[in-house]
Amino acid sequence: MTQDTELTFDVRREAEERARELIRCGFQEADELAESLVDEFEEEGLTEEDAEEIVAPLWRERLAEQASWPETTDVDRLEEAFDALEDQGVVAAMDFTCCASCGYAEIGGEADDDSRGFVFFHQQDTESAAAGHGLMLRYGGFRADGESKESAERRTVEIGREVVAALEAAGLTVEWDGSPAKAICVTPLTWLNRLPE
Repeated sequence: MTQDTELTFDVRREAEERARELIRCGFQEADELAESLVDEFEEEGLTEEDAEEIVAPLWRERLAEQASWPETTDVDRLEEAFDALEDQGVVAAMDFTCCASCGYAEIGGEADDDSRGFVFFHQQDTESAAAGHGLMLRYGGFRADGESKESAERRTVEIGREVVAALEAAGLTVEWDGSPAKAICVTPLTWLNRLPE
């Protein structure tokens, strides 16, 4: 076996593992998943065709698994809570941006004139939840011009309480100490997110 073949085998194995992780997350279409793999492994020689060949059987495998899932999953409950929060004037975004910094920077762009606050989890949070580590939620109030830091913190705590109430009403278990500086953790959480249709 040549070194090139060994490298291709290793890259393929890594790409398959990464594809499984992204499929477990459940937010990307099959073609988006293939694009993500190419973005990550193109320098190692992975082509678009390779990526599609990797994704297709894993996608079918996941669809088959979904047939045995309960009618309502924890992710369905999470979505129910986020929908309820949206109805209450809280911007609620799932799998939003790559990281917390980008999420905080961009969440205001999702707000309407009457939005009071926000809650989101980002792509790294999704991957952590899909790996069985619970889900961290970032939240806060939209700060008004000239508003004091203390007032903004009170508003953030109010939004945090609304988020916790919506999650618990949907049947999820939450850990949060009431501090505006602490993320809300949904745990235990069984991450079963159905693939996009």
